[in-house]
Amino acid sequence: MNETQTALAKAELCLCLARAFATPSDAGFLAALRDDLPEDLEDLATRLGYPIQPALAEYRAAIEAITDAEQLLVLYSRLFLVPGDHHPSLNTGAYLDGAIAGGSVAMLEGCYARCGLQPRSDFRDLPDHLSAQLELIAWLFAAHAQPNAETPMSAEEILSQFVARWVGPFRAELDAAGGRFRLTDNPYLHLARVLETVVMSEVGEGLAESTADIGVDPEIARLRSQYAGREISEDDIAVIRARLAADGLPSGHVAIPEDNRDRTMGLAAMTPPGPPSHRVNTAA
Repeated sequence: MNETQTALAKAELCLCLARAFATPSDAGFLAALRDDLPEDLEDLATRLGYPIQPALAEYRAAIEAITDAEQLLVLYSRLFLVPGDHHPSLNTGAYLDGAIAGGSVAMLEGCYARCGLQPRSDFRDLPDHLSAQLELIAWLFAAHAQPNAETPMSAEEILSQFVARWVGPFRAELDAAGGRFRLTDNPYLHLARVLETVVMSEVGEGLAESTADIGVDPEIARLRSQYAGREISEDDIAVIRARLAADGLPSGHVAIPEDNRDRTMGLAAMTPPGPPSHRVNTAA
């Protein structure tokens, strides 16, 4: 495959996985997961060289054991929709921040906004939902397939900054849920293994372990990398001054080297006061 075909295949695979983790409430959802999804994943993974075959084989066996749509919905609800601790979460900030609606949620919301993407009218979840992230990655891969495409970030950046950091804990939580809920088998565990294999194939095991702190926005990380080691030019200073002025902030200090800034501007470092002394009044 050429680069365009590869990018489109990656986009399609991400969309398949995004849809697979959606609530199975539509008519025909079980048939799609049982009959269509394994064939699509196998075809795409073969073309892309992703070694998902062991996890996919176990997924086939697990999903074929689901006898009807009600059984699938009960399983999904038990895993993901019942409130409380010790349940796998599709809101991945639970793994990145240790809480719902933490800092990663705001960062992901910023990623969607910079790409000009808005949630569908029927989407009622937070920006860190697994399916929303995979749809963003699919959109970025598809955009990269277009000639002269420019996007504010890459699919690989979202994978490394976010997905590579939560996919392992997510898969481990699903694995633990099998014993906790006494499940004979769990197709969602094997889908998580497929996803983890895809992510690791893209970003690499080492990179996934050494990705930047999740507190760094992907756009900031990109700009830091772009400008690392580069001297600040007069044009850069002019842009900084203009942005400070637009916010009503002073800009006279910008061109002064940091080491000389206090002396030049007549400032002096101060030592914080120590704790107050306690005097005992001994007067009669």
